[in-house]
Formats: sequence, C-alpha cells, structure tokens
Amino acid sequence: MENIKKLFGKRLKYLRTEKGFTQEQFAELIDISSRALSAIECGQNFVTANSIEKICLALKTSPKNLFDFDYQATNKKEIKKDLIQIINKNEKHLNTIYNIVQGYLK
Repeated sequence: MENIKKLFGKRLKYLRTEKGFTQEQFAELIDISSRALSAIECGQNFVTANSIEKICLALKTSPKNLFDFDYQATNKKEIKKDLIQIINKNEKHLNTIYNIVQGYLK
C-alpha cells in the first residue's frame, strides 16, 4: 500500500486538474509556492491543517472528499497513466494482462 503522503498527493493532483487549475494557479490560491505544491503532489511533503482548509475552500470540496483515496481515474490521460503503472508493477503477468484485455475486446 502506498503511504498517505503519496495517496494524498495523487488525490490532490487529480482534484486540482479536474477543476482546471495549473500548479502555479492553485499554489497561489492556497498561498504556498508552486515548488511546495509539487512536493506535496509527488508525495515528498505533507500539508498542514491550515493548508487543508485552504485547499478545500479553493476546490469547493470537503476534507472527506480530499482524503477519499478509493477514487478511480475518469479521464483518458489518468486511465492510461494508471494502466501503465499497473503493467510496470506486474511485468511478470504481462501475458495474462494482455490476454484479459484481448478477451474483453473480442
């Protein structure tokens, strides 16, 4: 299982991009540097309680939604990225993954 910093970072990036904010725009909205936001989204750093409040206000969402790590990708770019990660993590099962996809498409 991924650690909470990585899960939170992925979720934040997903919600930010879903709302159409660039990193620079969003960092300015929540009063942190774009470099700090990048580190949060990469799972290198974590947010303060104060930042969580600002993030929720900027995204017009609840803390519960912000910490909902069981989301599924909905746009093509995220789906492709997730599939590539699945394949890279499971290369020993590459033939099985391929056969499942081919079977589904027939």
